[in-house]
Amino acid sequence: MPSKDGEIVLRGLPISKGIGIGLPVFFASLEDYVPEVAIPCQEVDLEIARYRRALEKSRQDVEMLQKVSLSEGPSEIASILGTHLEMMQDPLLTSVIEKRIRSHRRNTESIFQHLIEEYKARFKTIQDHYFGERVRDIVDVARRILGHLCPFERLKMAEVPHNSIILTQELVPTETVEANASLVSGFITAVGGITSHAAIIARAKGIPYVANVDIKGLKKVDLHSLIVDGSQGIVILNPTRATLKRYQEMQKSYQKSYKLLKSVAHLKGETIDGYEVRLFANLESPKEIDQLIKAGASGVGLFRSEYLFLSQQKFPTEEEQFCIYKKMVKALKGRPLVIRVFDLGGDKKIDLPLGHAHAKYFSDIGCEPNPALGCRAIRFLLRYPDLLEAQLRAIIRAAQFGDIHILVPMVSDIHEVRLVREKVETIQKELGKPKPLPLGCMIEVPSSAIMCDAISREVDFLSIGTNDLIQYVLAADRGNHHTADLYYSTHPSILRLIRMIVTSANAARKPVILCGELAADPIIIPLLIGLGVREFSVAARHIPIVKHTIRKWRILEACRLAEGALDYPSAKELCDYLMQETAK
Repeated sequence: MPSKDGEIVLRGLPISKGIGIGLPVFFASLEDYVPEVAIPCQEVDLEIARYRRALEKSRQDVEMLQKVSLSEGPSEIASILGTHLEMMQDPLLTSVIEKRIRSHRRNTESIFQHLIEEYKARFKTIQDHYFGERVRDIVDVARRILGHLCPFERLKMAEVPHNSIILTQELVPTETVEANASLVSGFITAVGGITSHAAIIARAKGIPYVANVDIKGLKKVDLHSLIVDGSQGIVILNPTRATLKRYQEMQKSYQKSYKLLKSVAHLKGETIDGYEVRLFANLESPKEIDQLIKAGASGVGLFRSEYLFLSQQKFPTEEEQFCIYKKMVKALKGRPLVIRVFDLGGDKKIDLPLGHAHAKYFSDIGCEPNPALGCRAIRFLLRYPDLLEAQLRAIIRAAQFGDIHILVPMVSDIHEVRLVREKVETIQKELGKPKPLPLGCMIEVPSSAIMCDAISREVDFLSIGTNDLIQYVLAADRGNHHTADLYYSTHPSILRLIRMIVTSANAARKPVILCGELAADPIIIPLLIGLGVREFSVAARHIPIVKHTIRKWRILEACRLAEGALDYPSAKELCDYLMQETAK
């Protein structure tokens, strides 16, 4: 990176939208200051006692942060901190650490140093975002404990100067929680992902965030000021007066828009000329139901049921699942709950203890040469039908208390849907509960998209899973930074497939809902409406901006936009067209 003065523009990964303008503040890592000391045998018990005090102080810190978050912030922040409190009860951070202190006879700081490095190394080999995030959480908790074991003077996130831009190798959740949005204008990191807990918290706080930037290289530059464009993933070093003025105007405009978005929660998602677009929420935790209701969602369009236990070393029983589903559907008060059956297998490695009743099912999961194309989702469940049948029984029992739909993921052949329907009908007869239960199919594999006309006749609804569909159609892993520039959500092939799916669903008179990040992009939303999509399912936090965007368009304008878009042969040309047309 050049070390000269003058404006420098860098591109990174956009994590949290917004414009941040301010002064650079570099954050050092605690691990850089850890000594390693041998502990005499007679002092081991004293060392363990010191560790337990640090663990208790850390627990008190997180409890205080959670209490503040419950009263002042979104529930998702408190939920993440609750996960950290649970981790502090985990054997990994209690008995395992104490055993290591006894066996290695080294100070706890160095034990934690090795633990953090061990988990960082493990994180590099994990492709699934959920397990990668669990590793980040463990590192975060370990760092907090390390801070009490090895205190040293450094600036705290809550005490930075006004208009600070934080630059660090990686953000961890509790540091992000501590950040004061009135003081921190933006985050820039070398490592980070869109679905990380730190990213979720940054978006909840409204702090712009860009990742995948060379932080070490920035230390060599004489930095006077910075601009963080979290919408475009741009970082501008030492901006010129003209650039600064332009971004200050953009910042004011964005702040006005944010205030406006909060005021539309109670309004319908409909175009200017009255065409309704129903908005649903994607859920990973039952705790998020209050948030989706406040956001004005029509219900749950996608509940990722595997998240009920991915963080536990315990597979849920039928009765445990029934209680959760029943509680969720009753809390929705008549709104629909679409439960996607467990999307397990492939790169979602399940670590169950040896001897566990289900351990044999997961022994080879994650060891496949190409997990994304392996034994996952419905393929996995049909291979082990007792797991699927237990979940279906729980869902069918809970459906007596509200409007529940079943969604089948990763369908590549219509026979898979037929097998699931047969199981549903058999279980309904066994339970003596004849209430109809809508069965849907996720269209996220090219074969199911191509055969959507036949599938539409077999199911009650379709759900387009754009995140996976894009990566499979373009053969570009969405989690691989080497292929990130090939993962085009606006590729012409994707638009044509969406139009084909919607046309087939309409012909069969079956509803179709579109899920994924695509449905939350204000530039693409009118295009999707023009292609005929009338139901979206997005993260609850995105619902206000999706609703606001829908209410700015007329259906005829959206249809014309879609017609024009389908004429473009390349992703770049199509993207330029959309940027130009939606900016009018």
